[in-house]
Amino acid sequence: MTEVTAAPSVRDLIAASPRPPAPRVPLADRAGTVAPVAAPRHSRARAPQWLLPAGDLLAATAVVVCLQLLLTGIELAGLALTLAWPALLAGAGRYTYRAVPEPLSRRAGRVFRAGAVLGLCCWVAFPLAGSVAAPEVLAPTVLAMTGSSLGLCVLLPRQVRTRLVLAGSLDHVQQATTELTSAGRYDIVAACTPQPSSGLGSVPVHVGVSDAVTVANMHAADAVLMLPSDEMPAAVLRRLQWQAASTGVHVYVGTGLLDVTTTRMSVVQGAGMDLLHVRPAPTSGPRRFLKSAVERSVSLVAVVALLPLLMVLALVIRRDSPGPAIFRQTRVGCDGKPFTMYKFRTMVACAEDVRESLERDNEVDAVLFKLRSDPRVTAVGAWLRRYSVDELPQLWNVVRGDMALVGPRPALPAEVENYDFDPRRRLAVRPGLTGLWQVSGRSDLSWAESVRLDVRYVDNWSLALDLDILRRTVGAVLGQRGAY
Repeated sequence: MTEVTAAPSVRDLIAASPRPPAPRVPLADRAGTVAPVAAPRHSRARAPQWLLPAGDLLAATAVVVCLQLLLTGIELAGLALTLAWPALLAGAGRYTYRAVPEPLSRRAGRVFRAGAVLGLCCWVAFPLAGSVAAPEVLAPTVLAMTGSSLGLCVLLPRQVRTRLVLAGSLDHVQQATTELTSAGRYDIVAACTPQPSSGLGSVPVHVGVSDAVTVANMHAADAVLMLPSDEMPAAVLRRLQWQAASTGVHVYVGTGLLDVTTTRMSVVQGAGMDLLHVRPAPTSGPRRFLKSAVERSVSLVAVVALLPLLMVLALVIRRDSPGPAIFRQTRVGCDGKPFTMYKFRTMVACAEDVRESLERDNEVDAVLFKLRSDPRVTAVGAWLRRYSVDELPQLWNVVRGDMALVGPRPALPAEVENYDFDPRRRLAVRPGLTGLWQVSGRSDLSWAESVRLDVRYVDNWSLALDLDILRRTVGAVLGQRGAY
């Protein structure tokens, strides 16, 4: 039998074409002389260092002026709090420059700590202040200052883009380049690898991991990211830190971990070594019980409140096309237990029978099946899918305990049969009505992207993450991205 091979695509031809070698920039000699800098260090795209403290001072002044119109006895106390507030924020590390910006939660935590210290100082100093200020004056002032600085965390970013030099083995450098460039706020200006390579496209590649700081100065980089490599023992890292401290370049060391939030990590010392402790993912315990109780209660109230709307939608679906209004399908839940999931029917009644004839037109990959223009979708069903209204009956699955409001995407049994090791991690918790997959693109995601988002959620779950996903779900539904 003659084997038939498909014609190569344009993408394959481009990938197979020879690439020109990456530019090699000569380094300075090993004695420590730094080659000429390609761009002045002040040209980096960062916000002025005085912008954030000036914003905090102006916001605190505005708070005191506004409260002075409403309260009495705030003049002296307001002046003292206005001057003390930026100093406390500086002590909390709010104004410290960081080449790799902190997440919003970490920046907000610094503001909260400064607010707690200011409130404690006011409580201790109140008996000494006498009639200068009363609690009804100090309390709203402290709360308003804290709120104003939290608002500035969002309005005034510390840095627009970060120029990075990557140093490590070629495989780790290539992976880090993909991850960092996809984030949209990092520019990879150079790389240092043990051997020469042309696999980074237009990024200059320098041979020698120990020259990373010198290369960073050549390219006016903000920071050096050190990645795992056989040529990077502890002594080399220590010397690079000394060299970086004298040139103003920040040094970051990659852990090699994937999708682990900082809340699960802590640095400890043992036997003269610095160790990174990674706490296990919280898949059970009091917080999980609280999540389940709250979600089931909220879902029950939502089902009762939305019952008239659900009945109207059911009648519209029945009149639009023959068949039941509710579509029932077996899905796999927590620990691999099957359950019946409920949705409003958005396709013709015989949709499952004709799916096999459409498999060749699948637009996602071999695991998921999605069509942007699925001929089985009804007119009413297209509208229901566009605004995710078809998923409202799943609130009853949440009430029953089969699903959660937030969790991984509910999987089909046929998908689970093809799972390897990593995707099975999604089954450690209950699937969700929404999740990271919902707010990150829904049907536009590939199978690998969907799995990674779900595993990231399982491993880094927290109540704050659930609240953030619920907030982002509103924008994802209204934006209609990936809804088909």
